Amino acid sequence: MKAALIIVDGMADRSQESLGRRTPLQAAVLPNLDRLARISACGHMYPVGPGICPSSDQAHWRILGYGRHPFPGRASIEAIGAGVELSPGDVVVRVTLATTMLEENNRYIQVAPAYLPEDQATAIFSSLVKYKPEYLEARIHHMGGPFMVIVLSGGASAEVTDSDPLFFRLPVRPIVAFTDAPGVEAEDTASELTRFTSWAADVLESHPVNAGRKEERMTLVNHVLIKWPSVPPSVPSFSSAWGFDSVAVASGVFYAGLARALGMRHIEAGAIGVAEDLGCKLDEALGALRNGCDFAFVHTKAADEASHTGRPRKKVRALEELDQAFELVVEQFARDPELLTVVTADHPSPSGGSEEVIHSGESVPVVMVGRNVRVDQVESFDEVSCAPGSIGLIGGDDIMPLILNLTDRATFGTSRLSADDIPYRPQP
Repeated sequence: MKAALIIVDGMADRSQESLGRRTPLQAAVLPNLDRLARISACGHMYPVGPGICPSSDQAHWRILGYGRHPFPGRASIEAIGAGVELSPGDVVVRVTLATTMLEENNRYIQVAPAYLPEDQATAIFSSLVKYKPEYLEARIHHMGGPFMVIVLSGGASAEVTDSDPLFFRLPVRPIVAFTDAPGVEAEDTASELTRFTSWAADVLESHPVNAGRKEERMTLVNHVLIKWPSVPPSVPSFSSAWGFDSVAVASGVFYAGLARALGMRHIEAGAIGVAEDLGCKLDEALGALRNGCDFAFVHTKAADEASHTGRPRKKVRALEELDQAFELVVEQFARDPELLTVVTADHPSPSGGSEEVIHSGESVPVVMVGRNVRVDQVESFDEVSCAPGSIGLIGGDDIMPLILNLTDRATFGTSRLSADDIPYRPQP
């Protein structure tokens, strides 16, 4: 059997007062997702762990079956997704252009990321790339728009803190080594990144781009924020780890990098419009499954983006639009006796407009549709209805073993049919 894993980013939520103490999934009219629930094994999942508020990158790492491998960090995955070549020993750090202000000796974010016309971003990058490091070797790559990565080598360490506080009410943080970081590498890395930050602020202060923006009474880009110190990913391919010939159908540099890191074929697909975007991706996945691929990972971000507007009813509308695309899953994916289809989320994204939370740590719904599943009595797709289902409560690390089991690929007991310790039976 083959498998399709569809992750609707940020689909889960909390009960919202404006929706009558319902979640957006409960409030939305979702005929297709509800139809899937009625023919599925349902349950709920903590992507990383109970109460842990995961980032999408951490959650995907777990759900795709790599939880036993240390997470390398998002910056390195994005870098390889953008075509940056990395070597063992490199440390990769995301650099984001920002507008900040000083108040009582603290620097606060006003705008971050500081989006600006691409010609202005390129001009700033052309200046920042001239940085001359003192403690380590450094090279800077423009990732497009206000984003760059700095690649440190020659004894760098990823065990340093971020300067980006994420929340606007908090001051920009100093970059320091982790308390328990061994040796001097982390101290040198913190010193280099601090030096780069200060140097970049000086360059930006007198930059021609800011001179032009000042004349036009526009906000100035006056600082850089540092986050996600990372190492190059070095893990078994998805094929060798789980036995599937896989494809990732997802948009964005992170997902391109994740596919490359895991040895998946990547299809950059999408369209304008919530339903159209997911529909396009599902079409591509179905085509790949019919043409030799036996595992398709599909990702859509529309629900997460709607959550971050702080408007629960907007998220309800986004979910209802996404549900239109799931008609293809009901009519094509779910009717294929040789295909297992899994639908879930990577984390809850509270849509109530809280300034305290980006993602939260509750469980998310999961449904599995296929000939081997235990169809239960669940009739609606949402966080509460799915919880009593036959899958029960699982973790993100459980998804891939369950997929192996339900596609009849899992190894039997102590049987060893391969010289490698793998969880799947080698296919003929």
